[in-house]
Amino acid sequence: MKELLAAWEEALEGLVLHRNREVVYLNPKAEELLEVSRDKVVGRPLLLALRDHRLEALALHGGERTLEVRGRLLRAKALPGRLYLLDETEVRRRLEALEEATLTLAHELRTPLAGMGPLLEALTPRTRQEKEVLDLLKGEVARLGRLAQSLSFTQPGPKRTFPLEELWPRLERLLHERLRGRRVEVHLPHTVHTDPDALFQILLNLLENALKYGQDPIHLCARVEDGHLHLEVRDQGPPLPDYETLFLPGRRGFQGGLGQGLGLYLVRRLARGLGGEAYAKREGAENVFGIRLPLD
Repeated sequence: MKELLAAWEEALEGLVLHRNREVVYLNPKAEELLEVSRDKVVGRPLLLALRDHRLEALALHGGERTLEVRGRLLRAKALPGRLYLLDETEVRRRLEALEEATLTLAHELRTPLAGMGPLLEALTPRTRQEKEVLDLLKGEVARLGRLAQSLSFTQPGPKRTFPLEELWPRLERLLHERLRGRRVEVHLPHTVHTDPDALFQILLNLLENALKYGQDPIHLCARVEDGHLHLEVRDQGPPLPDYETLFLPGRRGFQGGLGQGLGLYLVRRLARGLGGEAYAKREGAENVFGIRLPLD
């Protein structure tokens, strides 16, 4: 019991214990978030500590909500006799800053990409190999242009029906140097109806994540389960402490600059734009990063 109490005294999450509408205990983090002194509120009415009727109602009736309380954005979860408080102010600030940076990045990309297209069209390849390289460059400039458009909060790109396996040669060409000497197994037997450019970017980001941080063998695979298509990249790296937070901006590979640590964040954003969701988990000996999309 002493160890449990000591743990809550040091916790980053606020805890308020109450009984019969009176405060029984609150830890230092709850003191900080609620801006009260526990010496003055323990044994007193719950509302005196919370000083917010919405929090009091939540504490008494249960549930989970995000509320702005005393200038902070608090995620509050109530169970019988317990109220947990998590400060999400910084996370929201970072997300808002990233949304602004994403819009700026998309705007800055559109101008040079618009100019690159005509320049590539003006080039005349002299050999078959040069034509193949030029066609690849044209395709990637067009794809990046559509991606910049999708990052600007516009509608997703046009959908079409295509076999998933047609994305792999493009991925292989772009990741050629990184794939050298690596063991990557591909199993994409399904046909989908969605925006191919958004899906290509998702798989590109997931593969780059695995190639940078994961261990071989790496599996790029698709499966259908519960009416959804699951596209996953699996690797043999060690377990990670918190998979969900990796989708927040700047949580993996972040070094303080624009464009760092955005890969998984963009995966989730693009997946939601397609009507799906991104996820990460530990399954057996593998780290799994993937998306699920509804089957049309």
